[in-house]
Amino acid sequence: MSTSAPRPAVHAFRIALRIAFTAGLVWLVYYLRANRFVRAYPLAMVAIALFLFAHSLSTTPLAEQIARRMGEALDDDGVRYCRLATWAWVVFLSLHLLLTAATLFLSRQTWAWYNGCVSYLLFGLMFAGEYGVRILYRRHHGRNG
Repeated sequence: MSTSAPRPAVHAFRIALRIAFTAGLVWLVYYLRANRFVRAYPLAMVAIALFLFAHSLSTTPLAEQIARRMGEALDDDGVRYCRLATWAWVVFLSLHLLLTAATLFLSRQTWAWYNGCVSYLLFGLMFAGEYGVRILYRRHHGRNG
């Protein structure tokens, strides 16, 4: 029996699981200390999204699942693009989770500013950026925008 290195998707899932677990611990410590579940809610939502995207890398990437449900016919390049898009979301959500967790230990005003405004702007930029890359990808591969 050979011991080979874990597949990249499995490795990413393990990392995302550790990040989500750590976020859960941060949330628990904060909740027990301050008894303010409402402030931990954004952290839980980001952790769930991160888990879903990262876990999908071990099977069918979430971006591919969404594309197929929208009726998209994907060739091998399209499947590869969807895997990369899912990876991009995992990286984005990991960073966002860390920032969201950090706001739990900052003032209410900072927490509200980040979780009520900045985070939505960041998600909008991520969506717009991914959409722009997708259009360029489709043009490069001879498909309509």
